[in-house]
Amino acid sequence: MHPLVLVILACSGVASAYQLVQFVAAWRFLRRARPPVPAGAGRCPPVTVLKPLKGPGVELAANLESFCRQDYPVYQIVFGVDDARDPAVEVGRGIKRRFPHLDIALAIGNEEGANRKVANLVHMMRHAKHEVLVVSDADIRVRSDYLRTMVAPLADPTVGLTTCLYRGHAVGGLPAVIESLLVSTDFLPMVLMAQWVQRFKYAYGASIAFRRDALDAIGGFENMRAHLADDYLLGRRIAEAGWTLRLLPYVVETIPDSRTMRDVWRHHLRWARTYRVCQPIGWFATIIIQTMLWGVLAVLATGGAAIGWLALALAVLCRLASLRAIAGLFGDTDTVRHLWLVPPKDLAYSAGWLASWLGRDVDWSGQRLRVLPDGRMVPVAGEMPVVAPKAPESPALSRGPATRARRSAAAARAGTDLSA
Repeated sequence: MHPLVLVILACSGVASAYQLVQFVAAWRFLRRARPPVPAGAGRCPPVTVLKPLKGPGVELAANLESFCRQDYPVYQIVFGVDDARDPAVEVGRGIKRRFPHLDIALAIGNEEGANRKVANLVHMMRHAKHEVLVVSDADIRVRSDYLRTMVAPLADPTVGLTTCLYRGHAVGGLPAVIESLLVSTDFLPMVLMAQWVQRFKYAYGASIAFRRDALDAIGGFENMRAHLADDYLLGRRIAEAGWTLRLLPYVVETIPDSRTMRDVWRHHLRWARTYRVCQPIGWFATIIIQTMLWGVLAVLATGGAAIGWLALALAVLCRLASLRAIAGLFGDTDTVRHLWLVPPKDLAYSAGWLASWLGRDVDWSGQRLRVLPDGRMVPVAGEMPVVAPKAPESPALSRGPATRARRSAAAARAGTDLSA
C-alpha cells in the first residue's frame, strides 16, 4: 500500500478516536466543574448588564426579555446602539415599556473603532452604575437563574471573570440550523477539549461576567476598539493581570440570524479567521481532528476499496455517537434532531478551515475589514481612524478614588440616553 494512503488511513483513525476523547472531555468537565460555593456567594451584588445591539435580529425582543426575567434582586440593563435609526432602538424602547419596574437604559452614541461592538461598549460604559458587569451578545437567550450563576463565583476575590458555554438554537430554516450545528458540534466540543489540555484564560462573547476593577486594570474597552477577537482579548488580559478566570458548567442559547447559506459562510469564515489570528498553531493542528474530511479522503485514496469505506464508516459512527452523547450530557435535543446534517456540514467546515488561510478579510456588521497579524482590523477600502490604545493602569490605581472620580466625570458627560 502506498505510504500516502497509509498516512491518510492513520489520520482517519486518529480523528475518529479523537471524537471519543472529546466525549470524555465533556464528561470530565461536567464532573469536575462544580466547585464548592465560595464564602459570601449568597450575596448578590448589584449588576449592570451590557447588551450591544445592531439591527432587528431574529426574535430579538424574546432574547432581551429573557434578561428582564432574572431571579436577581438588583440589576441594571443597558441597551446600546450606535445609530438612532437602528431598528433595535424601537425594540429596546418596547422592552423598557413592558418592564417599567426594571432599571433599563437605552444608550445611543457613535464612537470610533473598527470593532463596532467594542465601540458600542465604550459609550455604554458611561451609563453603567454597578461594579459587577455582564456583557452578552444580542442573540443570546438565558434562563432566570443566569445572573445568579454567572455572578456567584465573583464572591471569591481572586476570580476576576466568569464565562460559560453556549449552544445553537435555530428558529428559522436550514441556514439557521447549519449555523446552530457549527456552534453546538464544533465550537462547544472544541472548548471542552481546550480547557482540559491548557490553562483557561479566555472568555466567550456570548456571556461574560467580570469585575469593573479588573476591566479598569487592563485599560477598559477603549484599547480593544480595533481588535477582532475582543472577548478572547478581554479574558487573556484579565488573566495576565493576575485574576483567575472561571469557565462555568452552564449553557446559554444563541439564536442564529443567518437567512441564507451565504450568511452562514460569512459568519463561519469570520470565526475561522478569528481563531487563526488568536491561536494560529492550534488552529492549524485542528486539521487532524476533522473526521469527515479524513474519512472521505480515505475512500478516495484507496480507490473505493473496502478499507477506505470502513474508515469512512468508522468516522461517521464515532463522530455522530460522540456528538449524541455530548448533547445528552447537556440536554441538547436540537442537536440530536439534526445530527443527520453533521457529515455534509463537517465537509463545509473543512472548506472554511482552508479558506481561513487564504486571506485576511472578514465581513462584520456591514463592514469589509482586513485583519492584521496582531489581530487589529482596518477597513479594506481605506483605514478608519483608530483610537490609540490606553496604557493599562495598575490594579492599585484602578481601584482608587481617582478612578471613581473619573467615572463620575464620564457619567456627567454621558452620551444620549433615548430611553423614553
